[in-house]
Amino acid sequence: MTVRFSPPLPVLGLVSLLFQGLLMFEATYAQQPGSATPVNWQIASNKGDYDQAVALALNADKNATAKNNSSQDNSSLASLIAAASAKNLATDPQWRAFLHYKPTSRSRWLSQVDSPQFFMSDNGKRSPKAELNATLAAFYSTKAKPPLRLTAYCRFVARRYWLAEQLPELADLLPEQDCPEFDQYVRYLDADVLTLIFPSAHPNSPSSAFGHTLLRVDKKDQRPESRLLNMSINFAAEIPPDVSGAAYAIRGLGGGFPGRFTLLPYHLKLREYGQIENRDTWEYELSLDKPKVDLVLRHTYEMLISEFDYYFFSENCSYHLLSLLDVAYPDEPLTDNFGLWTIPVDTIRLLKERRLVSEPRFVPSAIRTLRARRSQLPDTDAALTLKGLEQGLPAIDQSLRKLPKERQAGVLDLLSDYERYNRLKTDNSAQGNNETERAILSLRSKLGVKSDPTVIKRPEATPESGHGTASVALEYQYKEDKYKEDKANIIELSFRPAYHDFRDPSKGYDDKAVIELGLIGVAYDLEEEEAFFSSFTALRIESIAPRGAFFKPISWKTEVKFERPAIDQRHQFTINAGAGVAYQPLSKGPVFFAFGESDLVDAPRLEQRRQLRLGASAGAHWEPVKRLRMGFELDHSRQLGGKFFESEAEIWVAFALANQWSLNVNAASLKDADRSSAISATVGIRAYF
Repeated sequence: MTVRFSPPLPVLGLVSLLFQGLLMFEATYAQQPGSATPVNWQIASNKGDYDQAVALALNADKNATAKNNSSQDNSSLASLIAAASAKNLATDPQWRAFLHYKPTSRSRWLSQVDSPQFFMSDNGKRSPKAELNATLAAFYSTKAKPPLRLTAYCRFVARRYWLAEQLPELADLLPEQDCPEFDQYVRYLDADVLTLIFPSAHPNSPSSAFGHTLLRVDKKDQRPESRLLNMSINFAAEIPPDVSGAAYAIRGLGGGFPGRFTLLPYHLKLREYGQIENRDTWEYELSLDKPKVDLVLRHTYEMLISEFDYYFFSENCSYHLLSLLDVAYPDEPLTDNFGLWTIPVDTIRLLKERRLVSEPRFVPSAIRTLRARRSQLPDTDAALTLKGLEQGLPAIDQSLRKLPKERQAGVLDLLSDYERYNRLKTDNSAQGNNETERAILSLRSKLGVKSDPTVIKRPEATPESGHGTASVALEYQYKEDKYKEDKANIIELSFRPAYHDFRDPSKGYDDKAVIELGLIGVAYDLEEEEAFFSSFTALRIESIAPRGAFFKPISWKTEVKFERPAIDQRHQFTINAGAGVAYQPLSKGPVFFAFGESDLVDAPRLEQRRQLRLGASAGAHWEPVKRLRMGFELDHSRQLGGKFFESEAEIWVAFALANQWSLNVNAASLKDADRSSAISATVGIRAYF
């Protein structure tokens, strides 16, 4: 998951506010102008019993009205509550956005915030009106209510600013308070622009396999390089280090981890994603004017003390980042467009549809930068760099000195970058330079020549320009089992909530990775005239990472699926895992791969129902021209300690008819211990949304 970093004290001490609850400051009772002693509702407010303060103020006002007594001491809070009620502020979309309310029925509301200290009213999570009244009462208090360290006046500044705009008398009635920490927060950020950051999808990171989004706070007229020093707003789950993979999956799906907003230096997040996880990053400047930027940041300040139940698919990083932006667009909440699942790139599509983001700036990952620098060197110089990386700088000293200074500089620059990359991969908290890097840089500095700029080709398509993350498919399949003299004509309708596989259009996606979740299929047998549940793929991930002289990644795959191939067959449940290697001899040529695999199978139709199988697979994928993809794969597995075996060969072709449509054709042959030979041919169309 996201790396946590506590910024130094000069950075406002904000992170400490998230995790600490200090004793409240000693303060005097709030007093109204002209009153010598606090009245009952003021005493209740200073004690942190804001609901009681509201009740006492309304009751005092009622009694004063009955006695024809308009004492300001008794009526100031009541008059504010009455004014707010007259303006229906509790039903205002802006108020609901501040409190993250979502409707549960026609007239009921529930806040998605799960921190009790976020609400001033005991019923604030469910009642916008009770929360508004209690918030007004809380603003009179000059004491903080534990576990908060700041008064409501100084902590909930977005609410206070808005209420002051709606109720002009508010500023005159509330006791004045200094809020130095919020003032320092504003001065330090010095915000002019908010930029949405999208580190691309990465199957090797389970917590953000679909990508991630965060906000960067930019100052006015900054150069791109200086923006690295800015702060970023991140939302992520807090996951204990001892949580197992299984526990992570179960709790992540069920909201078992708390999710929190934090402020972090942007350069640390960029290093995490770009240098450590090898993700390309895209930067989208938000089209917010200065007042809206300030509003979002005031609300962010409020949210730093709050937490949410984190749901991996729905209330995740991207969803709650949109919830921050909802305060700028309360009449059309961005989060209303997402329900059961929220995929980061879909949130970018929504922002683009609303014309709220500019064209993105591309920031290449460390590995893309290294490959680009390597491609600019002659092969002999690249080989010399590799030798220096493997055997050390002394091993290439004499050969290096024979080169012209410009080529020496190219070798040393690449060698230095590789050394740093390898160090960060093994120690992501590493700082400065190690001894080897210092030796390389010392030698490089003596050359006295400038390095050639590295030319990095930006991907042709931006992430949001690709196909929709959800899809439906309609397929016709012909099957023939020669051994059983059986034929079948089947029509299958399938739905996939997320995300992408090799046969989908590659535009905007990593064409060497598969992430599929929740794919479900229903089939209809034309001969039997009967429908049946044909398949359910809970999870499928495949990462085919080509190896080279410098980088030697491991390709891997996993799949959890239920399938019923034909109406006369019983179900089969399979858990598959594999690891292997991949090579791409030519940059635009086919990718060849091979895996060693294991399968845990539950198949009631077999004599030995539960089996552990070991096997291997090999194949190739290729996109010879745009929109056309093709591939083949050979698989063989054999039961461990038994006689069952299964072999399959498949060839497929996929053509992107349009950005949101594709045509798929495949043919397969299957042999196993129960049947001599079975063949199938399938043609289908996919629609994405």
